[in-house]
Amino acid sequence: MARTTDSSKFGANNGDKSPKGRLLTAEARREYQREYYKKHKEKAKEYQRLYNLTHKKKRGGRGKANFVCPRDAARMTFNTCDLMNSPVEKTLKMLEKIISGERLFTM
Repeated sequence: MARTTDSSKFGANNGDKSPKGRLLTAEARREYQREYYKKHKEKAKEYQRLYNLTHKKKRGGRGKANFVCPRDAARMTFNTCDLMNSPVEKTLKMLEKIISGERLFTM
């Protein structure tokens, strides 16, 4: 008569659960963390908000409104194509700069 071994009798894991009906260690940890998160979600959010207020730097001083040092224009001249192909408002600004002497006009 041949001996057959039933692995479930000797504690081998077949599938999701061990022979005693408990979840495996990794699965149990994931389930515990999921349940803990569900129970303490609001507390964690409040803690994170308070932490951010005390530890993170303020993000002020960014953007165009707070930019202090404008760079100089690379080109110092306007030509006829620039004036003809730009919108009316931009053309007016160009003409004002030419008249005031800030920029030069070339043909």
